[in-house]
Amino acid sequence: MFSEADKELESVRSAVSQRFPVYDTRVTPQAVQFLVTVDPNTMEERFEDLRMELVPKNYIPFLAREGGEYVILVQRRPQQRFVGRHVNLILLVFTILTTTLAGAFTWGGYADVDAFSPEAVAGGSLYFTLPLMTVLGIHEMGHYVMARRYKVHASLPFFIPAPGTILGTFGAMISMRDPMPNRKALIDIGAAGPVLGILTAIPITLVGLALMSGDPHPAPPNPGGQLTVELPLLYQILAWFIPIPQDAILHPTAFAGWVGLFVTALNLLPAGQLDGGHVARAVLGDKTKYLSWAAIAAMLVLGIVTPFGGWLIIALFILLLGARHPPPLNDLTKLDVKRHGLAAVVVVVILLSFVAIPLQVVPPVRGIQFEDSGAPGIAVTELSTNASAGNLTSFSFVVNNTGNVRTNVTLRIDALDIGNAGLNVSIREVQIGNRTVTVNADNTSFNLDSSEIAQVTLVLNATAYNLTLGQNWTFNVLARVQPDYFDPSDLMLRVTMRVE
Repeated sequence: MFSEADKELESVRSAVSQRFPVYDTRVTPQAVQFLVTVDPNTMEERFEDLRMELVPKNYIPFLAREGGEYVILVQRRPQQRFVGRHVNLILLVFTILTTTLAGAFTWGGYADVDAFSPEAVAGGSLYFTLPLMTVLGIHEMGHYVMARRYKVHASLPFFIPAPGTILGTFGAMISMRDPMPNRKALIDIGAAGPVLGILTAIPITLVGLALMSGDPHPAPPNPGGQLTVELPLLYQILAWFIPIPQDAILHPTAFAGWVGLFVTALNLLPAGQLDGGHVARAVLGDKTKYLSWAAIAAMLVLGIVTPFGGWLIIALFILLLGARHPPPLNDLTKLDVKRHGLAAVVVVVILLSFVAIPLQVVPPVRGIQFEDSGAPGIAVTELSTNASAGNLTSFSFVVNNTGNVRTNVTLRIDALDIGNAGLNVSIREVQIGNRTVTVNADNTSFNLDSSEIAQVTLVLNATAYNLTLGQNWTFNVLARVQPDYFDPSDLMLRVTMRVE
């Protein structure tokens, strides 16, 4: 009588021998090894036929070459438990909600409306959430459809919500529930998502640029503390066709297109089991491990030396999933010219889409300076003027906001001892752009946007002057800068007044 194990071994041996002549069988605790004779011309087709028979029976065959001999290793597939499709649906709904919230804030900043208003929610949903989810969805469905074509069991996309972030999502992924059959499948499945994703992101970007060009919204005057994006080369090339105004806010749809390009570049990094890792493993074989570790090391360096710390999180994510890509079941069949061409396209895409610092916050910089009205742009600490005894004389200077944040400036006159001579100095008015504020006091406060200047006019009152003419007197103008998030500081302008 044959045992169940004997029957199982004979069943597997029969499946193998129907496709490859078996001249030796070796049983190990990990797998059954069949030494076979292989015709290189039919090897790929016959092994694929063997895979299609054994995988549904929970056996995994591997084709390898050891010591000059062809070996088919067959091992039992461990029992796997997968979540139901309701999880995909729940994550999809949740991600739509979080990206809608992110879109509302994006539209609110673009249109200068309340982020919780119906207009912001509607505008963000139409112009940000919809195009972003379209790019991510088509990207993942590219993987899914190509996996189905190769009869590789794959899950539907798992969208990953990221509440409270600028994007509202960490992207999406599918779960490969079968091993990759061969190198061709590796490159086809790995490249399908990024290629379809970027082909979707390009027209979305062009639409966003057209909307931005037709209705440009000027960037806020105070960029300090604002989030900025670096445009990859492909984005800049697209902007050649639809020029966009300088110093304009990126339209939410144009931003969604940017995200599509960035996600494509991110997935094409040749590390671990990212899409780029699939492509690299298909082309380079086991040597990909060196490229994978180099890519992870580069991300760690970028995360340390650049303002974008997200590279550290991405590197950690790849390390957790595995830095080394497992081989396909058939690692012997070489790639054809078409697949090498596809790999070249992938390289071009990542070069055109990658940026080292995708997102960064412009550091807030506070700074003002006193300037002579007759020499704008040049900082001064001392000025001189003449006052007419027995009269009122006007004297002007400039306060320039040299920082990149909206700044509150408080001016105060320090008269020193000029009162002993019957002299008095006061601030008559402050002119900022087309707005003039009358003061007539020894102190005043006003706000200046970045690069904005205030023309300050003083009144030198010498009507009660009681000393010798031709003497010089000094007083100070003190400027205190007090944004909410900075310590106060004083800047002093010393004015020498000659009374004649």
